[in-house]
Formats: sequence, structure tokens, C-alpha cells
Amino acid sequence: MSGPWFGGLQVRGLDKGQTPIADLFCVACRHHERTTGRAKVTDYLRANPLNEHRARCRPKTT
Repeated sequence: MSGPWFGGLQVRGLDKGQTPIADLFCVACRHHERTTGRAKVTDYLRANPLNEHRARCRPKTT
């Protein structure tokens, strides 16, 4: 993935025949998670990954 990274959740590849990919990036602690595959992305989104990460996020100071 090229270009600037913005914090939050991005889901792409939802068109027919593509593999769905979900990326979560936290700008506070620079944590990144990636999930691929239709079933895994669906389960991942149901689990509300942003709220789950906020509960354990430890922001970096520098």
C-alpha cells in the first residue's frame, strides 16, 4: 500500500472476484492489523476492532 496512511479502519476489495482486506491503523500508537478473506473480514468487523483497540491502546509520546 503506497501513499499516506490515515488512522482508522479501511476495507477494500469488496467487488466481485476480489479478496476483501481490512486494515486497522492507530495513529496514536502506530499499531497495524490486517485481515484478509471474506469470512475473516466479516468476523473481524463484527468484533468492532476500533473499540477493542481503544481499550488497550498505549499512545507513543515521540
